[in-house]
Amino acid sequence: MKHHIQQFVKNNIHAFLQKGSFAQNFAVTLSGSAAVTLIGFLLTPIMSRLYPPSAYGQFAVFSSLASNLSMVATLTYTAAFLQPKTKEKFINLVQLTVFLAFFTCFLLAIGLIIGGSYIIHYLNIEGIGNWFYTLPVILLLFNLNNIMSGWYLREKQFIKRTTVDVTTVLAGRGFTILYGLIVGGNVVGLLLGEFFNRITSTISLLSGTIRFSFGLLWQNFSWKNIRSVAVEYREFPFYFLPASFINVLSTQLPIFALTAGFGPSPVGLYSFSVALLEIPINLIGNAVLPVFWQKATEVNSKEPERLPILTLDLYNKLLYLGLIPFGLITVYGDILFKLVFGARWEMAGVYTGYLGYYYVFKLMSQATAPIYTVMNKQRYILFSNIFLLVMRGGDWLLAYSIMI
Repeated sequence: MKHHIQQFVKNNIHAFLQKGSFAQNFAVTLSGSAAVTLIGFLLTPIMSRLYPPSAYGQFAVFSSLASNLSMVATLTYTAAFLQPKTKEKFINLVQLTVFLAFFTCFLLAIGLIIGGSYIIHYLNIEGIGNWFYTLPVILLLFNLNNIMSGWYLREKQFIKRTTVDVTTVLAGRGFTILYGLIVGGNVVGLLLGEFFNRITSTISLLSGTIRFSFGLLWQNFSWKNIRSVAVEYREFPFYFLPASFINVLSTQLPIFALTAGFGPSPVGLYSFSVALLEIPINLIGNAVLPVFWQKATEVNSKEPERLPILTLDLYNKLLYLGLIPFGLITVYGDILFKLVFGARWEMAGVYTGYLGYYYVFKLMSQATAPIYTVMNKQRYILFSNIFLLVMRGGDWLLAYSIMI
């Protein structure tokens, strides 16, 4: 028994010390996620006392619009960055996504000029005012960040991505708190904090080693090659895009339903609850996802028979990891929220109690979801997300009819 334990420890230490190994890459991303989570957890009680639920609610609607549009902007071709075998095809994919990001930003700007005031009134976000028209810029920054993050992932530069994540959360939260202390708890502070976050992230990513390859983006530029990769990886806009969009839409359905029927305050309570539940997801799931994605792609290429074992092993481990934190917050959510964030957030703790165990399964599925992309089974993601949308829509329709 002692020999087996020693061998187990030795094997794990060896894997950790091996450069570029799954264990080492996971340790890097986990440490970054832990730092981001700790910063967010320590600063959230300050923000919750500066910004009321109504401010969080209006900002949640704005963020939901941005996240939905971000997927449409690049047609999810960024998810294909690990697929090309050659550098040339990868660069063509980057050229395609950069073009789509700028083109979508231009179209959105025109759309807001025409109907922006109607959208603001319909969504009950008048408190944002003219700052709503910064949406195209934030969307562009968001997509450029995704493109560069995908580039670093392909290059296995996990340290750079982790450093950027820590830097941006400090910058964004710090700016939001400073604005709240000086100006007051207005929704504009949350929006400007997000804008500052994106600017910091963009500058940080641009300063990394991939900047030496930017010249390749306009060298030998060819619309023919760009069209070629667009067709080759058409599975992503045809299946991965609608699947991702449906998944995000079903997740954000409560936000749009609540804001239309009850105003920004209930939306703020709900979004604040979800933000806290996302902490373990960000700590564990987001740390695992990029490393698993890269490793699964590599294993599928060289030893495809090992892929099911790798995936199921990770899935089971995530189940046991998620039960404890989500179980505690499900039982004691209302008490913890009132104690840590203030009395006005107690109802958010009640929301958390209802949502807790769902997030156990979200943790497992989110971290292992790239397996469909690795195996070119994007259509299965689409079918499962359609089923989830129908189920969630039915639940919220029933709940909404009871509340009114």
